[in-house]
Amino acid sequence: MTNPAWADGPPPPALTVGGAIRFNYVHKSWQDEYPSGFFGLDTARLDVNYDDGMLIGSAQYRYNHFPKGQGGYWQHFLHHGWAGIRLADRSELHVGLDRNPFGLQPLASNNFYESIAFYAGLEDKYDLGVTYLSAPGPFEWQFAFYPRDGGSYGGGSNTAGKSNRYSYNIVPDDDAQGYGTGQRDRERDTLVGRMAWHVGPGGSYEIGVSGLTGAIDNGRGTRTRRHAMAVHAQGTVGPVKVMLEAARYHYGTAHGPTQTYAGLDPNSFVMLGAFGYPFPVASKGDIYLVNVSRELPGRLGPFGGFRVYNDYSVLRKRSGAWKNSVQNVTGMSFSSGKWTFYFDFMLGKHHPYLSPDGGGLASTSAAHDGFTRRINLQAGYYF
Repeated sequence: MTNPAWADGPPPPALTVGGAIRFNYVHKSWQDEYPSGFFGLDTARLDVNYDDGMLIGSAQYRYNHFPKGQGGYWQHFLHHGWAGIRLADRSELHVGLDRNPFGLQPLASNNFYESIAFYAGLEDKYDLGVTYLSAPGPFEWQFAFYPRDGGSYGGGSNTAGKSNRYSYNIVPDDDAQGYGTGQRDRERDTLVGRMAWHVGPGGSYEIGVSGLTGAIDNGRGTRTRRHAMAVHAQGTVGPVKVMLEAARYHYGTAHGPTQTYAGLDPNSFVMLGAFGYPFPVASKGDIYLVNVSRELPGRLGPFGGFRVYNDYSVLRKRSGAWKNSVQNVTGMSFSSGKWTFYFDFMLGKHHPYLSPDGGGLASTSAAHDGFTRRINLQAGYYF
């Protein structure tokens, strides 16, 4: 009997191989040594996916190489890699390095640099373990257990070895490329649960809750706990898509009195790391985000798929008398064939990617109290 899904041709291949190469131009308002900004390679990656209807899997490996204005370093890492099975009810079970099902999915943002939740380890994060995803429907839930984080990989001599990874995890600090705090924390035994309800016409609105708990191993024989919870919603109101999320986290620590910098309480912050470098983040905080986007119909020559957006997120710290960290990104994405483009205007403060305040997600510097700007123009070829 002919499968109606394949009636017009042969079935799609179970194994597909692809990838991407991306370039970007960046201008930072606080970098006087680069008044015209800088341009260079951002990422080269290889993707492998498998789906024969029952057996499924996905893996991606990345190589980053950034120009001097963006650190002048290179690194490589496994972005994700898992194998699994699709059950009779269309639910899925994955084993390996997989996306952490916390908060808005698959992303809590529209722009290329994501939201403050990403830099606090609560968006687009991948950990090693077992993930279960319920069958699609009006009510969906996900549950995961991750004994370990995603691990660290390789990079240049000017990177922090434990931070050569994609996801922002709690990581051991680095004496040469970090803050020299001597903190040696690692994430262990993380449990994540997420529930989402699809309501309204055609299930066009999603309302959800997420929870996370896990251990922090301080590298000296002591384990403490970390917790996070979030409420989130997304849906389309007329031509506009809205994404909302409010999250609270608490990273409990057991640091000694010398495991600090600049005289801070050593338990008021933790070190999170990815993309080659660690930085301090307040150990307790609230994250709020509001994103709006709209797709624009029509084409302009060879370009189409236009979408404009504004993504706003803020981190309110609860572990010190520190000012809020703010990130706002106004931008547009569009495509042409296999090319995808992002034009992002980023505004922020007390944020290591949007200001000179490298430790701003924890303590804040009065010298960098104003808003600074970052422009990102990216072109990516996906094959």
